[in-house]
Amino acid sequence: MFTESEDLLAGLNHPQKQAVLHGEGPLLILAGAGSGKTRVITRRIVQLMQNGVRAQSILAITFTNKAAGEMRKRVDSIVPGHRVQISTFHSFGVRLLRQYADRLGLNKDFTIYDQSDRSKLTKIAIEDSGLNAERFTPDTISNSISKAKNQLLSPEKFAQSAKDFFSQSVAQVYPYYEKRLRESNALDFDDLLYWPALALRNDPELRAELDARYRYVMVDEYQDTNTAQYAIARGLSVDYPNLCVVGDPDQSIYKFRGSDIRNILDFERDFPNATVLTLSENYRSTKPILSAADRLISHNTQRKPKPLISMKEGGSPVTQITFDTGAEEANGVAKRIAQQVNSGNRSFRDFAVFVRMNALTRSLESAFSRHRVPFQIVKGMAFFDRKEIRDVLSYLRLLVNSHDNISFMRAVNEPARGIGKVSLDHLKNHAEPREISLLEACGVVEKIPTIKGKAASGLRDFSLLMKGLRELLEHPPHEVIAKTLDASGYREMLRRSTDPEDQERLANIEELVSAARQFQVEDREPNLADFLENISLASDTDAHDANKDSVSVMTLHAAKGLEFPVVYMLAMEQGILPHDRSLENDEELQEERRLAFVGMTRAMHELFLCNARMRDFRGSVVFTAPSMFLGQLPGSEIKVIEEGPSTPMNSMLRGPGKGSQMTQGWKNNQIKAPTVASISPMPVKDGSYSEGMMVKHPAYGKGMITEISGYGAMRRLKIRFQTAGERSFIADKVQLEIIQS
Repeated sequence: MFTESEDLLAGLNHPQKQAVLHGEGPLLILAGAGSGKTRVITRRIVQLMQNGVRAQSILAITFTNKAAGEMRKRVDSIVPGHRVQISTFHSFGVRLLRQYADRLGLNKDFTIYDQSDRSKLTKIAIEDSGLNAERFTPDTISNSISKAKNQLLSPEKFAQSAKDFFSQSVAQVYPYYEKRLRESNALDFDDLLYWPALALRNDPELRAELDARYRYVMVDEYQDTNTAQYAIARGLSVDYPNLCVVGDPDQSIYKFRGSDIRNILDFERDFPNATVLTLSENYRSTKPILSAADRLISHNTQRKPKPLISMKEGGSPVTQITFDTGAEEANGVAKRIAQQVNSGNRSFRDFAVFVRMNALTRSLESAFSRHRVPFQIVKGMAFFDRKEIRDVLSYLRLLVNSHDNISFMRAVNEPARGIGKVSLDHLKNHAEPREISLLEACGVVEKIPTIKGKAASGLRDFSLLMKGLRELLEHPPHEVIAKTLDASGYREMLRRSTDPEDQERLANIEELVSAARQFQVEDREPNLADFLENISLASDTDAHDANKDSVSVMTLHAAKGLEFPVVYMLAMEQGILPHDRSLENDEELQEERRLAFVGMTRAMHELFLCNARMRDFRGSVVFTAPSMFLGQLPGSEIKVIEEGPSTPMNSMLRGPGKGSQMTQGWKNNQIKAPTVASISPMPVKDGSYSEGMMVKHPAYGKGMITEISGYGAMRRLKIRFQTAGERSFIADKVQLEIIQS
């Protein structure tokens, strides 16, 4: 029953109205950044229901739990208690696999393995295959198997296509990896797409059944779909081709995860009769921000050109700030944020700082602490990666899936039960030939003569513990967790510890109970399996807490789908953004440009693009060249600020003027910045020190001479080091290597 009689088209512009009113047939919505696509999708869902379409016949798919939750909330505000399925691709896959598990040869109580579990399983599979473990890391093999699954390549098909030595080595491990997954009744993250895609491709009866069930399918962020996701969307739209896809080729940034920009660029080839609508009006960013972003992305060729029209008048110019060093960049940004908040103009939550990679956040953390700026680093589900949390989760996963041998190996000795590696090896040797799980073998430990004494009693007690806890599975998740913590002795172990860190761990496991309790409030019929599934399917963006009054620090990839009043983009330097791996490949360079575009269009009111002339990066001090992307912005509209001393070296590394050789170098992508490590040290001579000189100290490492004072024996040097800050020395006493004069 509808609670609102208001016109669903109220407040929409013309192309938005067309999208909402579209009925039968394929629809491509090219939605520019900040163009209100979520509003369009949710109102189209309601419009379909108002036109008589059953809620159960509508499927809406997006990429993050946060986005799916926002869609459900908006639809629920108009149609309370609606039964439209709105989920992520992976959540949809899980639901389908649990429903059709028997048909697909799976057990519906399967565990979803994360990257850490996959690495452990891959290591075992490498040993099973007889491959030389010293030549390849588990992560390298695991990543290749992941790519194979995203391309829907089974172990057999992958082996057929393996031509080089590395691929053939992966092909050797792949079937053993799959065998170990089946034995543990587990699926990895890629399987949640791989299995449904293959089922839709290879089972015509199942495909037709699902196509008839979901007659109207909507896919958000279509530009980020990979081969498996594309196959799912296409498989659900054969008999009833009412597929509506929403996306922006200019925001396709997940090629490293297997996404294929051609899926959205070729939509009209797949559906020749498709309706194409473009949402160009931006309700998020000011005109200066959009103008800069539009100029940058216009250099790409893999796109569908569209105007970006700001609906906000005025706005501050985009500001480029060049700092002397990476440390000063972090310090300068922290100082600016603190000043704006202290002046009462902003809250900490208004600010976001974006970096190309997580490694660049180290100096930021120090700077924010120094200036007393609260911050949150949005880095996946870091809370659930803590040792104590993973320990407790291993118990819970083993409760749901008794075949989960990876979880068994973690839980069985946390807390310690006197069960050594030799005893566990004997347990495995008993279980594997009998094709039973380690937990099942644990229950018959008295039949394993090689396991005796304390180890035998410890395994027997663990078996009885898990048997007793399994009786609680139908209880609310937070109750199961609380009783597991008590019955296992894990809570008491931390409580008795005198280690201060264990008290923090105790607080963390209590927080896990709170998280489960909150999940019960949000979910309609929660159980432990649902709670564990929710954790497994979380993304980087889901970890962001918008209500916390702190600066958000994240990678550009994690920023997708978010927006902030003020955005700082750091380390906009050649070799970082764009990444050095992209400099020789035009397709990858275009994706790097899209990544910068995504970051810029997260800003609502103010945008600061920062770079440093020198950066401590990957163990070396690097003289940097500004990002070529800075040279592709509308120069006359960008405000430029130079920070730090102006030395001859700084002048060489400073951003180019209009029409300069450096500008041409950016455009031609020829700039290559040397590292300090590549410059031969020069011997020190009397009086050879000068301000701006790069030197190396045996204890403090590399730094720059910022000040020289005094004469003769009292001559003093002030040196600013990358890691040790500023220090003073007597010139005649200090041992220095001159790295660059």
